[in-house]
Amino acid sequence: MKQFLIGCIMFCFGCQPNTSFEFSTYWWKHNTQLSQQQKDFLIKNKIKKVYLKIFDLKWNEHNNTISLPKVQAKFEQENVKVYPVIYIENKLLLNFDLDTILKLITRNVDLAVENGIIENTNNLQVDCDWTISTKEKYFNLLILLSNYIEHLSATIRLHQIKYVKATGVPPVEKGVVMIYNLDSPADTNIRNSIFSFEKALLYLKGNLEHYPLQLDVALPAFSWGVHFHHGKIKSLIADFHPSDIDRANMVQKKNGYFKAKKAHFYNTHRISIRDEIRYEHPYTHAVAKMMHYLNNYLNQDSAEVIFFSLNSDFLINNKDSYEEIISTYK
Repeated sequence: MKQFLIGCIMFCFGCQPNTSFEFSTYWWKHNTQLSQQQKDFLIKNKIKKVYLKIFDLKWNEHNNTISLPKVQAKFEQENVKVYPVIYIENKLLLNFDLDTILKLITRNVDLAVENGIIENTNNLQVDCDWTISTKEKYFNLLILLSNYIEHLSATIRLHQIKYVKATGVPPVEKGVVMIYNLDSPADTNIRNSIFSFEKALLYLKGNLEHYPLQLDVALPAFSWGVHFHHGKIKSLIADFHPSDIDRANMVQKKNGYFKAKKAHFYNTHRISIRDEIRYEHPYTHAVAKMMHYLNNYLNQDSAEVIFFSLNSDFLINNKDSYEEIISTYK
């Protein structure tokens, strides 16, 4: 049935392969211990690269400082090369000077090398959802980092693809367009903020093929529960799945939300009575559809597809579907 589905999609978009794809994954946890299933996924699909988030730079608004949670142990997997990623919260650019941010980054990348987390400073990917107000400072930061990092890349959101004249093109060797998180999860009028092929197309169509930078692609392989308290978002519950719900605690409503019948804990998340959770995940047939669109419209000889993320239960629970996507383009 799955082969038939992918065959139909190929028929709809054309079967002529225009882009050769390499596949890799993100690892977005500070704990780098892999399960056997995660190791098996890497081995079976011959994945040779993992993009490891080595630290975050976040603004602590309570005391106006920078918090810097980071990985403490090496990513251990034979025949897999680790590429470091750092996340910079956009608010940081509004509250701290360029020199302070640059020194923090270079010092902690050097520490990651010294501690054996990464091998060298040859590669770095920077993840930041910059805005028009922070564009100049962020781009200057990337220019300064490129003097320190040999191969520098940056993530690019879909709105930055569509509105490139306003948001600008980051001064890096390569971009990674993130085709997920298309809406605000706080919006109670939507059913899925993570991924929709049709919504992604509104940003990509007519824009992707003309973006003036070599691009790789990040595609979704994760789920979460959007936790609402009194109708307002309280938190995102990573790896939430309805099968883990105690039916004595919650009931599913007609609109797909799960409503708490009493106060309880879901893992470490406190759920109050009448709180609601919306389960969100990408539909794998839609991810396959996006792959075929990219194959025809990315307008590059080659590109890397990075699944976000290996540390998600959703990827492992749906590994057959993702493995089929990978095998189609291997």
